[in-house]
Order: sequence, then C-alpha cells, then structure tokens
Amino acid sequence: MCLVDLLGRAGQFELALKTIRVMPVKLQAQVWAPFLSACTKHCNLELGELAARKLLHMNPGSHGNYVLMANLYTSMGKWKEAAVTRSLMIDRGLVKAPGWSQVEINGSVHVFIAGDRSHAQSIDIYKKLEEINLKLAEAGYVPETDTVIHDLEREEKEEALKVHSERLAIAFGLVSTEAGSTLRIVKNHRTCVDCHSALKFISKITSRHLIVRDGSRFHHFESGTCTCKDFW
Repeated sequence: MCLVDLLGRAGQFELALKTIRVMPVKLQAQVWAPFLSACTKHCNLELGELAARKLLHMNPGSHGNYVLMANLYTSMGKWKEAAVTRSLMIDRGLVKAPGWSQVEINGSVHVFIAGDRSHAQSIDIYKKLEEINLKLAEAGYVPETDTVIHDLEREEKEEALKVHSERLAIAFGLVSTEAGSTLRIVKNHRTCVDCHSALKFISKITSRHLIVRDGSRFHHFESGTCTCKDFW
C-alpha cells in the first residue's frame, strides 16, 4: 500500500497500476483511494475516473468515495460532473456528515463547524481570524478556490474558505494559549487543499506547531511545511 502511495505521489501512475493489479482484491480496496487522490493532485482525469469507478464498485455505500470523485472534478473545473456525482450520492441516501473541528484548551474541548459564530468568544475568534488572513496575504498565500465544490464567484469562494472549521479552531487556540505553544486539532473529514496550504502558512507566521488529525492522517505543520509532503 505504501508503495502505491509513493508511486502515485511521484506521478508514476503506470507503475502504481501494475502494483495494484497484482494485489489481492481485498488490498486493492485500500489503495484506490490514495491513488485517486494522487490523480487529483497531478490532474490526471482519465486514471482518476478509473480509480473512482473501482472504488464505487468495491464499496458503493461509502459517501467518502463519492466525495473523492467530486473533488477530482472540481479540481479541474468540471462543475457539471461534480454536481452529478453529488446528486448520485444524495439520491442513494449517502449524506455526508457535517464537518467539524475540535481543539482542547485547558481540559475543555471546543468544537467548531464552518462559519460557526455560536462560541462565547466568537468576537475574539473572528478578530484573530481577520488578523491571520491579513498576514496570510502579506506572506504570499493565494486561496485555492478550485477546492470549493459550489459554482460561486471567486470572491464568494474565498470568503467561504476563510471560515472552515479548522481555521476557527486554530484562531480560538491562538487567542487562548501562550505564544509558541503547540495546538492540536481533530477534524472528522479530510482537510481541503486550501486549508492545508493555509495551515502551512499559519504555522510559519505564528511560529506554532500545529498538529491536525483529519479523516485521512496526522499532519504536523511547522515552519511552513507539513509532514505529509502535500499528499493525504
């Protein structure tokens, strides 16, 4: 499985496919997902669709497989295909659970959803978030608006990305802990490409070690880099 992941990261898709095809069927079900993610990263639509079909055939009841397929299409601006994929998911009753991120501060767990303003310190959180966004722009961060699944104007997409749950959790962590301390975030879904990019920048401009456990793996953001090397 690790070999397929590494080959996919390197863009060696033919070698990755050969490796998958000699695997037992049970193991194949575990490697098509990272292979599909690699296809999305390298903009390989043909092989990405192949991987998606394999995943849907092997596990048609997994909403995550439909999400991966929709992400493939949105990353390439194929909004119609992405919408059809999500419609299929809904028609089959595979509704994606709402995304959330949580952070533990002084023994208390604080949970956030995208755009959340219900927290008692919401004003401070959004003030810190605005401060971070200004510093991100100064540092050269450019929003990855292609990751937004809805066909919106660019400005609307940028605003939607700014309030993803992990960013709110991190903003709260920044206003609630001492400078330089490590922040640990748990997210129930896979971190989107844009937030992953933003968190690398945030770790650098705040001099913080950010540990994020998302639906895919552990990420350690520090000094502008992530241990996953941008593959997750």
